This record gives sequence, structure tokens and C-alpha cells, in this order.
Amino acid sequence: MAATVQPKVEVRAQAPQMYDIRQFDNIWGLEAKKAVFAAWDPERPRDYENFNPFERNDESSMADSNGCFPGQSRGYRSPQRPDQSWAIMQAEQAEMEILKQNPKYHATGRPGCFTLGWQKELGMPPIYD
Repeated sequence: MAATVQPKVEVRAQAPQMYDIRQFDNIWGLEAKKAVFAAWDPERPRDYENFNPFERNDESSMADSNGCFPGQSRGYRSPQRPDQSWAIMQAEQAEMEILKQNPKYHATGRPGCFTLGWQKELGMPPIYD
């Protein structure tokens, strides 16, 4: 009886994912951040798709659309930002006051929150064009 040969199965690591903001014309504005925040699960590990876009790192910087921070996270990309004006900023401030009433806005110490080593097990952040 001839021996059977099992095909070699190549196992690849899953490509890093990020929250897709193309529906917002790739503009990292309040509407995109609110969508990322709504999808964020603080109990799941922080990654390029699961993060609080309003959270600041230990240097008070805000994250890009991958959850990366300038000067600290590998793969940080300066996001496309929306037009701003005093009136827009005032309207956004009012929306932020409503968001701050959500208990998860203030979550700390959870797997989905910022820590210095959050990127350790992740590859480079993906890029959506």
C-alpha cells in the first residue's frame, strides 16, 4: 500500500485590520471618530480596529485612524482632518459633552484601553486609500 502524502498547509498570520473610514471620505473627523467609538469594545484587546478614538496616550496625543500615536506608535499616519471653524468647534464641543456621558468614554484599565505595549503583538497598521 502506498503511503499517502498530506498536502502542506501554509498558515499565515491574519493581516492587521483597522476601522474602515472610507465612508467618511477618509476624513478623520468627529463623525468617523463617533463610529469608531460606537464599535469599540473596551473588553476586547486594543488593536488597529478596536480603540477609543477620544482616548489620549501618556503624552496627551490623540490617535490616528489606526489607533496609533504620533512619535510613539509605529505606523502613525497623520490623518486627513476636516475643515474647522469656530462654529464647527462649538457644535463638536456640544456633541462631545453628550459622548462623555457614555460610561465607556471614561473606561480605563481594560484590554481595549491604551497601554505603552499595545502594539507589541500586532504587525504594521494597514492603510486604506
